[in-house]
Amino acid sequence: MQYDLIIIGSGPAGYVSAIRAGQTGLKTLVIDKKYVGGMCLNWGCIPTKSLIESAKLYYSIRNAGSFGISGIDPDKLDFDWTKAVTRTEGVVKRLTKGIEYLWKKNGVEFLQAEAKILSPTSVLADNRVFEAKNLMIATGSKPAALSHIPDAVELENLLRLDDLPHKPVIYGRGAVAIELAQMFWLLGRKVTVVASGFPLIPKLDDQLNRWMETKLKKDKIVVIPESETSYKDGHLYHNEEIMDYDAILNSSLRLAIIPLSEIEFAFEDGYLKTDEHLQTSVPGVYAVGDVNGRSYLAHAASAQGLAVVNHLQGKQTLYDDSKVPLNIYTKPEMAQIGMTEDQLKQSGIEYKTSEYPLTANGKALAEGNAEGSIRLLYETKYKQVLGVQIIAENATDMIAEAGVIMELEGTVYDLASTIHAHPTVSEVFMEAGSAAVEENQPQ
Repeated sequence: MQYDLIIIGSGPAGYVSAIRAGQTGLKTLVIDKKYVGGMCLNWGCIPTKSLIESAKLYYSIRNAGSFGISGIDPDKLDFDWTKAVTRTEGVVKRLTKGIEYLWKKNGVEFLQAEAKILSPTSVLADNRVFEAKNLMIATGSKPAALSHIPDAVELENLLRLDDLPHKPVIYGRGAVAIELAQMFWLLGRKVTVVASGFPLIPKLDDQLNRWMETKLKKDKIVVIPESETSYKDGHLYHNEEIMDYDAILNSSLRLAIIPLSEIEFAFEDGYLKTDEHLQTSVPGVYAVGDVNGRSYLAHAASAQGLAVVNHLQGKQTLYDDSKVPLNIYTKPEMAQIGMTEDQLKQSGIEYKTSEYPLTANGKALAEGNAEGSIRLLYETKYKQVLGVQIIAENATDMIAEAGVIMELEGTVYDLASTIHAHPTVSEVFMEAGSAAVEENQPQ
């Protein structure tokens, strides 16, 4: 069978690309051996965020007394893991059906099977050979295996546990590891993080990493360097003492999942090497999302896929790594976009910072969510915003405003002069911009 595009993998890179390809008239086939929606939809982004929301609500109810709500006995509250999982599965099912609907609407075909690349224009799946003008590899990634800890629970199996662990060890590093650690803490569990490296969250600005380390310490979430641990005789040891835990969850940094192939590709650090058009070393074969190592973020994967479809249609729009938000779904949330302070220093760009605390924001105080701040990084000549970092309850939504400002090459003057509704937490953008403008006024 002949197609314009065959996509291997149906996660955020694959399913978004397929919808767009179908909309532009490309005859498209998606092949995935397991899930519609990939890791993100089935056991990654969406399920974990659903569980985190359950944990945040549980925590809020336990602490509702400070808002004048009486009659709640915190000691009688319980977290029903089965119901939380059922709710999560319902969210996943609804989103999966939505993808299938959009595929059908736009003429995209789907085949559940393992794919093997035979040539730059042919794929073997389900004992059939499919031909295409172009191939897109969107097979994603998975946490690196903890080969020395055979009883570690893979995150893919978290929803299948009969009960939620009461004394978990989160083994690894990165945003997901910290999100899970906080989720257990919100539910009143005793949680330990065995950090496979530092900083805890790669690519995050150093100031945000330091803030998070302080937050974990304040909440009594123990963080132990991996170098101080060992595993033997079915036990995890900290130095010479057996650690007190009931489950080890593998939250290691992820490695690329490479599809079966009879043709050879160029690799870089274990990932498929791609050019500015996200084309691999084999002409006509593209790699998007985690598998190319540019980013592990779902929205980055989708943006890459859309850039490839545009390229196939002759549109010269390149994927830009610098405009991808990094979101962390903790309490409070953290988000950043653009350059970090370290990147600015390495680039030799003269810059200034402007910071505004949520403790001075009316709505944040009213909501009881005044922990956090916004930080602008801007160059000194034109005052163009080059980076934004937010710690706030809804930072992962607020960062979009920063993305728009940066896409339009906006300045701190633009932020200061943009009228924000009052009271809103987003007023911190205006206030941080105003503080920067005031600092740069002639004396």
